[in-house]
Amino acid sequence: MARKLDTSNAGLFKRALSRTGSGGGSNAALFGLSGKMRHREIPLEQVEPNPDQPRRNARGADIAALAASIGERGLLQPINVREVAPDRFQIVAGERRYWAFRALERETIPALIIDTDDVQALALIENAQRVDLHPIDLALTLAKLIGDKGLTQEQAAVLIGKSQEYVARLLGILRLPARILEEAPDRPAVSVSLLMELAELPDEAIQLALWKRAGDGLTVKDVRNAKQERKAALPAPPSAAPALRALRSNVDKIHSLRASGHALAEDQRRELRDLRDAIDALLRE
Repeated sequence: MARKLDTSNAGLFKRALSRTGSGGGSNAALFGLSGKMRHREIPLEQVEPNPDQPRRNARGADIAALAASIGERGLLQPINVREVAPDRFQIVAGERRYWAFRALERETIPALIIDTDDVQALALIENAQRVDLHPIDLALTLAKLIGDKGLTQEQAAVLIGKSQEYVARLLGILRLPARILEEAPDRPAVSVSLLMELAELPDEAIQLALWKRAGDGLTVKDVRNAKQERKAALPAPPSAAPALRALRSNVDKIHSLRASGHALAEDQRRELRDLRDAIDALLRE
């Protein structure tokens, strides 16, 4: 007996894109989503992958295991496509499922057809929330949406169901050295939290030194400890406290001299007045 398709992704799109952004108006308007969605069983020969798919390794992402799961349990989530020509459809989201169906030599695939002008934005929504997109790929895609579409970080946060602070830290990952950005996707044990902590270290040499330990179980705690060690090693910033203490001590000495009967000469009074003017000038700055 065939399983009923889970169409919750349609609701996901509608909820995320109908929310009002900080500048007014819905996020749907930013991406040209018409709201028209329909389901169809589409011949695989009429479906093509999206060349702008933000998940860089969609075809090789454990397709065999996914195909085995679909063969045993059926497809619970339809792919999402847009019609680019009569009887020609381009994948919006769900490319892994498409390749799994190809591996199973199926002739057709269940699809949710969405009328939209922006494929990448919708692909981001599903990949970010449902397909375990690598954090670097997600950061690159959000940076593109913010740069090309003028989204705010708050609006980008709505799209992926995270906070604005999370988006800001995620985008910070892109400041990491090129070597780390290149190698991180091949190290599944490296978490997004670890990458965020590394990115917040201001010293590239320390970032790279810590990264050498990534294959040996580097943890978020290790990076935070490195931050504390660096902070402790930095020289203390210049302080006016010692000079103020010396000034207070000298003023007390002058008071003691006056109390013991020593009068101030006129030139000494003049010097004190000059010192008072200098102190007043400092306080006005």
